[in-house]
Amino acid sequence: MAIDKGIAISCADLQQVGGLKHILLRHWDSNDAIVYGNGAGEHDIDSILNSSNPAEWYLFEFKNQEANMTVNATRENGSTTFECGLSFTLPRMKNTKFHELQNLITGCGMMGIAVDGNGTPFVLGVSEKYANSQVASRSQTQLHLQTMEGGSGSAYTDQNGITVNLMAKQYELPREYIGTIAYYTDATPSALYKATTAA
Repeated sequence: MAIDKGIAISCADLQQVGGLKHILLRHWDSNDAIVYGNGAGEHDIDSILNSSNPAEWYLFEFKNQEANMTVNATRENGSTTFECGLSFTLPRMKNTKFHELQNLITGCGMMGIAVDGNGTPFVLGVSEKYANSQVASRSQTQLHLQTMEGGSGSAYTDQNGITVNLMAKQYELPREYIGTIAYYTDATPSALYKATTAA
């Protein structure tokens, strides 16, 4: 595909804000089906389904202004690789949080939705380019735990918590998720969300 348009900057672009509002995570499943949007001017994902039903997501919240998404591209021997990262800090170490963090290590890989400060949801760990066309969950571009670091600190004013870093090595830029995300009311540390496609 060749360059087909230019890029103009709008007033809304100049008024944008940084940071992330929240992160949704889930493990890949062998019954997952992804619908990609590749029409004119599109680079998005229309739906993420599991056994023909909307995929179930888990909400991870964090301290304000201590979460970010990064995208680093490198080109070598004609192929471009995108390392897409998510980093967030959970305040106050606690049993229930450690239980959920331990679950990030299990399974073959995750996918995530990072909702930025402007309300735009980006999908990480899902890539159409070089995807396994027969079994989507075997594409090996999933999101994985890279590092965790943190602790109690030593002074009363030190940070007590843990920073989680996730990374996906994929072969295209993150796609915007254009489906509707229905929010569930849940007081547990990891609230259940459900992503549904727009009508």
